[in-house]
Amino acid sequence: MRRNGGICGITVAALLAVTGCSGSPEPAPGTGARTVQFSITEGKRTAGPAEVAIRTGENVALEVTSDQADELHVHGYDKAAQLAPGVPGTVAFTANVDGIFEVELHKSGAAVTKLRVSG
Repeated sequence: MRRNGGICGITVAALLAVTGCSGSPEPAPGTGARTVQFSITEGKRTAGPAEVAIRTGENVALEVTSDQADELHVHGYDKAAQLAPGVPGTVAFTANVDGIFEVELHKSGAAVTKLRVSG
């Protein structure tokens, strides 16, 4: 009986060590992508970072919720997603081109973020 308790304690410790305590965004389930969330209200970013720095080759998912219908667009990667009011829309891709890229909403012109990709 006592032996099982020791094994359980070791298992819990191992799980804690593997999962860690990181403040960085976790990959989206099943995609291996780092997900960064944003909110746009009345044409202005109200949540989410002004800049997202990622490494070349990293998978990223930009999830945006807007209060108005619009089109999310990642310049330089030509990735886009249609947004319905109040419904999150996501653009996911592998960042394989170095540089700084604007992410915006086309109709309102709202700046979502700058994507900084470097090796």
